Amino acid sequence: MTDHSIIADSENFSLDLPQRTVPQNSCWEEEYAHSLGIQAYIYGFPWIYNAQLRWLWASPGGKKLSEEMNLPDMYAPINSFHHANKLANPASQTGGCPNCDTLYSTAWLDVSHEPIVLSVPAVTDRFYCIEMVSMDADNFAYVGARSTGVEASHFLIAGPGWNGQVPEGVLDVLPRSRTAGILFMGRTGVNDTTQEDLDLAKTIQKQYLLTPLSDWPNTPPPQPTHVMVPYGVDYNQTLGAWKTMNEAMTENPPGLPPGINQDQLLKLFATIGIGPGQDLATQSDATRAGLQRAATDGLSMIKKMSEGRGKTVNGWTYPPTNIGRAGQSSDFITRAALQSLAGICANDPAEAVYLNVFTDNENLTLDGRNRYALSFKKGGFPQFDASKHGFWSITMYNSTYNLVPGSNSYSINSYYPKFQGLDSSGGMTILIQSEEPTELPAGTYWLQSPSGTDDDMFFLFLRVYVPDPSISVTQTYAETEHSF
Repeated sequence: MTDHSIIADSENFSLDLPQRTVPQNSCWEEEYAHSLGIQAYIYGFPWIYNAQLRWLWASPGGKKLSEEMNLPDMYAPINSFHHANKLANPASQTGGCPNCDTLYSTAWLDVSHEPIVLSVPAVTDRFYCIEMVSMDADNFAYVGARSTGVEASHFLIAGPGWNGQVPEGVLDVLPRSRTAGILFMGRTGVNDTTQEDLDLAKTIQKQYLLTPLSDWPNTPPPQPTHVMVPYGVDYNQTLGAWKTMNEAMTENPPGLPPGINQDQLLKLFATIGIGPGQDLATQSDATRAGLQRAATDGLSMIKKMSEGRGKTVNGWTYPPTNIGRAGQSSDFITRAALQSLAGICANDPAEAVYLNVFTDNENLTLDGRNRYALSFKKGGFPQFDASKHGFWSITMYNSTYNLVPGSNSYSINSYYPKFQGLDSSGGMTILIQSEEPTELPAGTYWLQSPSGTDDDMFFLFLRVYVPDPSISVTQTYAETEHSF
């Protein structure tokens, strides 16, 4: 692959393409490319997003740029883990609504040459899962307490079509990835606020290992590896974004088994130069002009959709029921907006459901200048599978999708010993206000809302891990949930 600058814009990009005189009757070409290009952009956005993210997280060049841009250090070479060693807290203002319940372990895999063996220890005292995501932003498998159990095991991770020999002791029980490029998003629960429990969680993390099949059972030290360099790390780019999409799709083609067949859709997008093996330099100036507009309008549409889609009950909004694998039901806008732009990836509802609320019982925006109370009656708590270490939490965020700066009380976790106390009726009340209450009766807890700033808006996430079907399937839990 020819090297190119990581910071690219549409003007510089166009200099690399042959210039043609646009015929007077070519307006239809531009409009056709624009209209079809919006759908192509929405369809292919995960390849842009993930190509950029992989380069930032898994290449020395990406690590250097992350440092220069003051982005979080997520660096780990391909086929190795990066482990976060602390829970999210208000001191870190990186956006993205981070959970405060689990330590993250992330990895980018390349199984184009051979499978990788994932090794996990026995995890019997806490929630854990490793979510596995293809380059198309759809999940393809899980390893964890809910999906594969709590025993120490070794799992084969293979790409589309691989059917080679599997060594003894390695379990070939997971579906194949649809692409050779794979993102792992691991989560290891932290059961309380003590340093001792945090250290136990970190010890578990260190036992997540990735081994190329040819090296099994000996895990070699990770080595810096080459990954595709995207044409810019800002998806607001126009022609550069299309170039990234085409190159990423050539490396990781859409629609391979076991994914849904997408041949006809790809043939349609190819008519405007988009897709695996496509080259925008062969397209007319009018087509490229239409695609530049389409990238802008497609991104705008994705951003708007990422602000909310799903079922709302009593102010609480459930995610779409197909979230996590929306592309496998041809719901490409959910895949682009909620599984890429809004959150890097998204859990299957069976693993975890995130409900959010932005308004009170009068449908007014939650505001730190006001006081609120959220009550759970006896029997009205979010239900989960305790046998698989499920739990629930409520976390507060401000308008920048961060934990409230300077907050001393920003999350409540049903697993933590400090939140086990209930009131005399077996319920719980959460006071939501900026100032700390002078007294908290039994079963009453406090979340600190923002105050004293130009923007006091806030919202809450209710996360339920290994949720009951009333949350993950029928979405009826909030019908009995108390409003503010």
